Amino acid sequence: MADRGREMKRMMLHKATRIVFALALCSLIGSSLSIAAEFSADFVVQTPDEEDMTGKIFVKGDKVRHEMKAEGEEQTMIVRPDKGVTWMIMTEEKMYMEIPYQSDNQAFEEWTAEKESKAKLVGEETVSGIQCKKYESDEDGEKTYFWVSKKYPFPLKVQDSASTLEYKNIKEDKIPDSQFELPAGLKKMPMSPMAEDE
Repeated sequence: MADRGREMKRMMLHKATRIVFALALCSLIGSSLSIAAEFSADFVVQTPDEEDMTGKIFVKGDKVRHEMKAEGEEQTMIVRPDKGVTWMIMTEEKMYMEIPYQSDNQAFEEWTAEKESKAKLVGEETVSGIQCKKYESDEDGEKTYFWVSKKYPFPLKVQDSASTLEYKNIKEDKIPDSQFELPAGLKKMPMSPMAEDE
């Protein structure tokens, strides 16, 4: 029984790791959006030799909810800087993990005048039906491309040698506060996958 419990926790941790990986890709280097924002959008993350990660993001100020589909399973992450926590939810298992909030757990990177001054304009393209300027940033030989519109203060698409992230169907809607709360009826999962069942 204990072995089966440990194996389940290892599986849960693997799924949680996939959530963290997806969030890291969505964080785009991870600085916070300094202006008030309230919107939802679809997103897709493409990485070589990996199944695409698709999902939705909901943003209300500094609160963020990611709903992702990875490896055929739905997973959710809720980022709550005001509470100092990030919740990773395994929906099918009705379990969640709670980790301390880190400042690099933000949803996206704001495109600032400073960033633009350090990037090179390489053209214009349409992303998700929105006209964007395409910028190239080169840091230590690693090139990253950003597609930036006048309408939104964050890149609609980001591409580097490892992955591509694109936001689609952006809607500036009012989002209920309940979207950023931990659902009832979930069992908290220990951070250590080797912990014995309580």
